[in-house]
Amino acid sequence: MNIRTAIVSLALFAGLASVLAPTPAHACGGTFCDGSVVNPMPVDQTGEDILFIREGDEIEVHVRIEYTGEATRFAWLVPVQALPEISVGSETLFAALSQATVPTWQVKRSYDCDSDNPNLGGGFGFVPSDDFAGEPPDVVYEEVVGAFEVVVLQGGTAAEVIDFLQTNEYQQDPASEPILQEYLDEGFLLVAVKLAAGASVEAIHPLVFRMNASEPCVPIRLTRIAAKDDLEIRAYFLGQARWAPSNYAHVVLNQLAYDWLAPTPTSFVELLSLAVDEAGGRAFATDYAGPSDIVVTDGVYSPTWDENAYVDVDPIAAMELIFDQGLWGHPMLAPLLLEFIPPPDGLEPNQFWAHLDDYADQIDQAAWSGPDFAAALAERIIDPGIHGLDLLEAWPTLTRLHTTMSPAEMTLDPTFHANPDLPRVGRSKVASSRVYCGGDELISLFGIEPSAMAETQVCVSESSVWPMIEGMPKALRIEQIPIAGPAQVTLDNSATALGLLATQQATVTCESNQAGDGDGDGSTSSGDEVADESSSGPTYDLPYDTTCGCATTREQAPLAIGLGLVVLGSIAPRRRRA
Repeated sequence: MNIRTAIVSLALFAGLASVLAPTPAHACGGTFCDGSVVNPMPVDQTGEDILFIREGDEIEVHVRIEYTGEATRFAWLVPVQALPEISVGSETLFAALSQATVPTWQVKRSYDCDSDNPNLGGGFGFVPSDDFAGEPPDVVYEEVVGAFEVVVLQGGTAAEVIDFLQTNEYQQDPASEPILQEYLDEGFLLVAVKLAAGASVEAIHPLVFRMNASEPCVPIRLTRIAAKDDLEIRAYFLGQARWAPSNYAHVVLNQLAYDWLAPTPTSFVELLSLAVDEAGGRAFATDYAGPSDIVVTDGVYSPTWDENAYVDVDPIAAMELIFDQGLWGHPMLAPLLLEFIPPPDGLEPNQFWAHLDDYADQIDQAAWSGPDFAAALAERIIDPGIHGLDLLEAWPTLTRLHTTMSPAEMTLDPTFHANPDLPRVGRSKVASSRVYCGGDELISLFGIEPSAMAETQVCVSESSVWPMIEGMPKALRIEQIPIAGPAQVTLDNSATALGLLATQQATVTCESNQAGDGDGDGSTSSGDEVADESSSGPTYDLPYDTTCGCATTREQAPLAIGLGLVVLGSIAPRRRRA
């Protein structure tokens, strides 16, 4: 084994860890799987990720699908307004969007006393148009798209649609019939998706739908069949302006209700869920709204990727090319290798591929086709990556909306619109902390809206436990967002939040037990806001002297991505294939 092969082995192992490991299932629309016609069992959904782009009368939607189970038991049903064009989407584009916009909560500390650093811890759809009802469903589209067999059904009744799905071996759930009938009565077409014969679960990839439609919406009514409580929905939008919910409320989270000192991976989502509940169970928060060029595109596409190089080579040479072109670690590479260079029984895939020249006599030559591999590589990796870069270059503003919902709340499909007058929203929430000798800590929260709470100070005694105050509202504001102009506040909880905090703070005092530490009264003043090129949100100068101790930053990204994301590298210039 040469040195290159040894390096390949390590890189491939890292890439396969996210691709081949079981993951929670999630899709948009309705996922019917892991069951039988007699006793179907819908797969549990734990989240949905959707990207919308609207240009004129056309809407393009990218949907990320995850599923664990048997390939033959996977099926996905999506209501759409009009006959779509369907293509393969970019898995790494979703990874990059998530990495760039996931909310972070930071505490910047300064210490009055010299000491060692303490342990800080740490569905989519569209508004309906014409009705199609009164006759059996017609198959108006039938194609193989990447790893999927896709049909689009128009018309008919829900019972006839279910009969079609059953006859054609699409998993389905009888509980969906009344919901399907609602969509059919409203004029929707239905897209049915299943894995193509012989395709593995690892081959599941995002899909892109393009069609004429008036505004984006998520067909959450069908999603509720397979949804768990507090299903996370993350909707991304690329456009000229910030996007907002149309028929759902918008919430601004109350930072006083977040445990800044002992956050957990689920702290942010729990706060979001409770804030949405305060808004009646149907609301979105804005995780990020700002320039789209914060997205690190290295890994989405590289100009070194060239499918034509694989047309006339054998499997061993193809593996060398994959390494040379930097394709190792791409989440959609392993599914292609499983199809075109399948490992023999009893041998781990990464061991086989990383040392392919040692197993030359065990290569399934009948499975390999250079032209077919090249075509699949272009369809599932290269072309989607190029298109993802094109979208980020074409649209200057990226919005990420976020909510959680339980099945009982999924009776109204959320719709969305752009509003050019809304301000930007950074993903970073920043607090500054002064730790006194003796352990008392004064924490200043910056950027809490509205201006009355622009700098709010919280004194934490030496117990270092964040005050989770009884009755503290989780939503600072509940709003309705018009198509133009500022948000319309329907409930402002800032006075209530400040009053509860003042009552609690009257019982605690932050002070130093060491003489000569400055003013000693624990007061702080806000510094000038400065831009931080490493973050999508604002950071702030510390409003006190840091020379006597140390300044540290704790950054918590509480949203558990858990989606098998690729860790992207340094930013590279955006370039398109010639």
